[in-house]
Amino acid sequence: MRLLAVSGSRADWGYLVKPLETMRADPAMDVRLAVTGQHLDAASGGTLSMIRAAGFDDIEIVDPVLSGDSAVETTGAMARILSGMAGVIARVKPDMMFLLGDRYETLAAASAAMMARIPIAHLCGGDVSEGAVDDAIRHAVSKLSHLHFPSNGISAQRLIQMGEDPGRVHMVGSTSLDLLLSVPIMARAAFLAEVGLADARAVVLVTMHPVTLAEDPAAEARALVSALAGLDESHALLISGTNADTGRLGITRMLENLVEQRSNAVLVPSLGNALFVNALAHCSVMVGNSSSGLYEAPSMGIPTVNVGTRQDGRLKAASVADCPAEPAAILAAMADALAGGRKMVSNPYGDGKASQRIAAVIMAHAADPARLLHKRFRATWEDA
Repeated sequence: MRLLAVSGSRADWGYLVKPLETMRADPAMDVRLAVTGQHLDAASGGTLSMIRAAGFDDIEIVDPVLSGDSAVETTGAMARILSGMAGVIARVKPDMMFLLGDRYETLAAASAAMMARIPIAHLCGGDVSEGAVDDAIRHAVSKLSHLHFPSNGISAQRLIQMGEDPGRVHMVGSTSLDLLLSVPIMARAAFLAEVGLADARAVVLVTMHPVTLAEDPAAEARALVSALAGLDESHALLISGTNADTGRLGITRMLENLVEQRSNAVLVPSLGNALFVNALAHCSVMVGNSSSGLYEAPSMGIPTVNVGTRQDGRLKAASVADCPAEPAAILAAMADALAGGRKMVSNPYGDGKASQRIAAVIMAHAADPARLLHKRFRATWEDA
């Protein structure tokens, strides 16, 4: 069975790498990879090298030509990915496409697969993130998909509520936890040296993305930067770069200015999988609006301050504290998180064994994956 996976950013690669490694180890699976989006943007950290370091060398490249971050430029990039993926599908001739989540690169790839009559296996459908356009994209990709691997039971029920066949909805947990549990933890001093920070009373991990449904996608980031600027120098700041969304360039400039004003702060365009997991292990608190604060951080015991509306509607562990995008509220939530310290909590996103479950389901359809193309809308009253 030939499987074509598509990755458009560091965000989805962390979810794709472990199931792809698991399936690639099966001699009955021919795993191919197409790379696009932010991976090809050198200013975002050159994450294509991270993929090659994981042993994926035979890669199809679809260049979106990321010229800027306006809605017009993002739409143009999406169109180029759609066209480029059509060519990849024609060359690779996959039996199935494997996609994660909710970004515009994912929607473009799914649209190309639909027109080519390629069934789609989709990770993390059924989630809700009301503050971003990702929410609508995720639901759209779910309706284009044929096998569903949600990360939690509530999301699985949402997929069934959307009319998806319960027999095709497999609640496996989040594959990002598979990766997290496989990464060796560095000594604290070695980690801080690697990222370029001196040790401090508190090391704050910051990840802030544009709020793409807001009139001003960077407004909440301004509030966060204002809050962080008010911290005393006993706080070190480890700041990860933003997603390639509308408004990202303005946020990046704000973060760069913040780093210039502080003695112990760094902005890393992309930490990569290993350093990000180690950041969760060694930092004191995570603050921002990244889904990683909800998915992965609870499994490491680090408290998360979830800022603003981007992740509204997502399932959250007890270690996650929501706060409005207001400097005073952010500082207060951070102080509470630091005072409470690390606590091991129950992570609602699984046990770190999702990849094996996914591989088993996909291989069960290896004999005739095209049969999946015929979908029936399952109305809830029909199942009653």
